[in-house]
Amino acid sequence: MFPLISKLLTPLVSPMGLACALWVLAAYARFFKPRWSLPLLWAGVVLLSAFSSKWVGNGLLRQLERQYPIVTVETLPPADVIVVLGGTTLPATPPRVHVEVTEAHDRLLHGMRLYRAGKAPYILLSGGTIPELSGSAQSEAEQLRLLALESGIPERVLRLEAESRNTHENALYSARIMRAEGWENALLVTSASHMPRAAATFRAQGVRFSAAPTDVRVADQSFTPRYLMPTVLGLERSTTAFKEFVGWWVYALRGWIQV
Repeated sequence: MFPLISKLLTPLVSPMGLACALWVLAAYARFFKPRWSLPLLWAGVVLLSAFSSKWVGNGLLRQLERQYPIVTVETLPPADVIVVLGGTTLPATPPRVHVEVTEAHDRLLHGMRLYRAGKAPYILLSGGTIPELSGSAQSEAEQLRLLALESGIPERVLRLEAESRNTHENALYSARIMRAEGWENALLVTSASHMPRAAATFRAQGVRFSAAPTDVRVADQSFTPRYLMPTVLGLERSTTAFKEFVGWWVYALRGWIQV
């Protein structure tokens, strides 16, 4: 129940959710505290405008993405298994006829890249589903398996963890599979912005791993005034960062990671 509730409530603590909350309060104040109505209205506008700028969005996301170094395949050590976290696919629900990918598809691409470089003999694909949200009973792990097979990865090297519904369960169930298979260490593959929380969660489960972050969304670029303009991309990046920061503290409060 917690995974479903948490995913439903996540938008409420995003920049858009907070701005909407301020506007609701402004509407309420219009009838009971009129002098507060206009300040609350403008507070929502300023908040949303600020977090919609690439300067703010990039800055927040960069704090997450730079916590683990982005390294080449050659510099990573060999391991027993490559663990690829889900959150990168869309099920083949109508009118789709095939599994489709999201921006985070770099996770699977990087996992396959590591396998082809001989870094590990197995790939563990981790990700379940919440049918109420995805509209499909097919797990993310199975969707990743289909895409990996399309890309020429042999079936015999793929292992599926298809029960997890969040990052905590990714680590919990992947650790169980690793112990059952006798795998002692892993290469952990996920988006660079997600790696801090994922790494802390896997570490809490006693998994030995080397971080292999990918899906880097903020490149090193010189500042330009247009970065201050509100954009959908800026809001998206701020929202991604909010999700990770809030997720970190929720996991800490639940004892799933150690601060």
